[in-house]
Formats: sequence, C-alpha cells, structure tokens
Amino acid sequence: MHNPQPSDFYKEFTQKNIGVYSETQQNRLKDARIIILGLGGVGGFEAMLAARHGIGHITGVDPDTFETSNLNRQMFAYTDTLGEPKAAVAERELKRINPELKGEFHAISVDEHNAQDLIAGHDLVLEALDDMCARVCVHRAARALGIPSISMSGSPPHRGFISSFLSGGIDYETLLGLPSQGKPLTPEVKQAIRAVKNKRAQYSVTLGAPQSWADDYCVGKAGWIITPIRAALLATFSVHEAIQILVGLPPLAAAPKALLIDLDNDDSQVRVASPEQGIWPAEQF
Repeated sequence: MHNPQPSDFYKEFTQKNIGVYSETQQNRLKDARIIILGLGGVGGFEAMLAARHGIGHITGVDPDTFETSNLNRQMFAYTDTLGEPKAAVAERELKRINPELKGEFHAISVDEHNAQDLIAGHDLVLEALDDMCARVCVHRAARALGIPSISMSGSPPHRGFISSFLSGGIDYETLLGLPSQGKPLTPEVKQAIRAVKNKRAQYSVTLGAPQSWADDYCVGKAGWIITPIRAALLATFSVHEAIQILVGLPPLAAAPKALLIDLDNDDSQVRVASPEQGIWPAEQF
C-alpha cells in the first residue's frame, strides 16, 4: 500500500527528531498504528509522548472520567476536565499537538470478550492498566494476533517494571508466573490473579510503603499509590521501547529481560536485567 509523503507541517513538527532518528525511521513512526490501553497516569503520559514523537495513528481506550485524585499525575487531568471522559479529553489534547493525528478513542473497559477486536490492525500495544485481569486479556490478545506488546507495573515507593513481549518470545503470564497460565479466565482464576496484587502491596511494605496503606488496599479501602515521577518514568521507558520496535531496532528489555526502576537503590536506579530463575516473581514486580 502506498503511504503518502509527510506534509510540510509534519516535517517541521518532527524536525528535532531527525538526527536521533533517520527520516526513514521517522516516516515509519508516521505510518505506525499503536493502541494504548489505559489513559491515566502512565497511559496518558504515553499517549502524549507518542503523539509528540510523531506516531501517526493512536487508539486510546479508557472507561473512566477524571476525578480530583488524578490531578497529581495524569497528563490530561485539570480542574476544568474533572468529570470528563479520559478518552475524549485525550483525543482532544493529542490533536492539539498534531492535528493530522488519526485514531479512535473508546470510553470502554477491555476484557476477554473485546481485547482482540480492539487490538487487531495495530502494529504495537502499550498496556497501561491497573487491573491485572485486564492486563492478562490484553497480552493474550496481542500474542494471539502476533502483535508486540509492552507491559509496565509500578509499586511504591519508587519502583517500576517494564518488559516487551515479542512474537516467539516468552509470554506475559509465564514471565511473571501468574496463576492464570494456560487456564480460562473463570471467576476463580480472576480472583487468584487479583490476589497477586495484594501480595505485591504487602511486599512493598518491606521496601518502605506504609503497612496501614497495604492493609487498606487489600480490603478495598484504598487505591494503589503512585506519584507523578513514577508514572512519568514508566511511561517514558515504555514509549522508548515502543519507538525502538516501531523503527526496526531491538528493544532494551525484550522478555524475559525487564527494565527495572528503583529510585531508592543507591547503586542502580535504572537497569536492564534478566531474571535469575527464568521468571520474575509477580508478587514483587
């Protein structure tokens, strides 16, 4: 299929990228189609970075509306967007950056029934979801379609985990040793998946998170705690992985490798590592 040449606007808009990326690589970004699942703290920042890089087609999916607690970290949360759908605001703001941007924005949840339909036709998946069951659905769908997917997770105080899943490589559930491996997503399996995040909350206490928060989280009285710095770091490295893949370069953290962030580590705040036992313990990452 013939791809149209970049417009004069697009060339000027992306001119500062040239030298880091070649014109050929930038044109690949112009023609790329990505989908971002979740448009909150990490996903909203990913969407902004993707648009400013000049990715030409962005699909965004998020069922929620903005609320006051989002103001600390979510790229499109302002006092005058409170109560508005995140998907609609993201579309409006991204097209303020690049009026030539194409894509669809859906105010819906992703699950095992619609994940493949949403993801089909894209070149890459950025997963930025809070719910671990939804994460499983997304990575299963991407793998079934042969589309690269990038996963992220972040835990208090200042930790993050990013890994890129490529066709033929290890899959998301195997890499994290999730209890859903090879199983249909029955209510019991979904409950086992959700229990992993409760264990992750308690593990975070050993690294400095408040015990009172972890206890409240595990019984549904508190949400996950996340700062703007951690959200921005997760989004930045996730989008870097995406750009590498889209322009034809190897990602830093192709699974089973992962990019690990820990701002409380005196020796290596950001590093790429391989799991010592072949998988990463989901209760920690």
